[in-house]
Amino acid sequence: MAEEFQRTESAPLQGAVATGVAMIESLLKEWNIDPAAVKDRERNLWYLSQGSAKFHIELFKFNKGPQVGDVDCIEVGGIIMKLPQDNFLPLYRRLLDLNSTAVGLYFAIRKDLIMLLCTRELKGMDADEFRLMVNEVRYFTDFWDDILMKEFGGSK
Repeated sequence: MAEEFQRTESAPLQGAVATGVAMIESLLKEWNIDPAAVKDRERNLWYLSQGSAKFHIELFKFNKGPQVGDVDCIEVGGIIMKLPQDNFLPLYRRLLDLNSTAVGLYFAIRKDLIMLLCTRELKGMDADEFRLMVNEVRYFTDFWDDILMKEFGGSK
């Protein structure tokens, strides 16, 4: 059952995904970044950086189960730090506390990385919402990475 609610593949370039790609490429060109230079060759995934923080923008399909099926989604995510070797409980507590005060952003753990993420369905998203997602993740990843590394001894 849990397998039904997961990412299924990189989203094909049509409909909302094509609109998402256009918004991403437009923003990158405004920043004088060649979209092709920072895009993954096989997926709708772009790798970027801001200050000391690295972040990504990804378009993907998410299976919401048999009632809904696949939906096109976007994620903007920043790497905060690698998980430290110990002191997990205070770190997890701190991340949960931060999650309870965030608006639209959440901390998560992927493999051995602490990430700051913002995800949503692509349907209905406009350019202002997209820019807000990117700017929030860029700013707060760069803000929190140094603080949390100092507090818990993590590294990039």
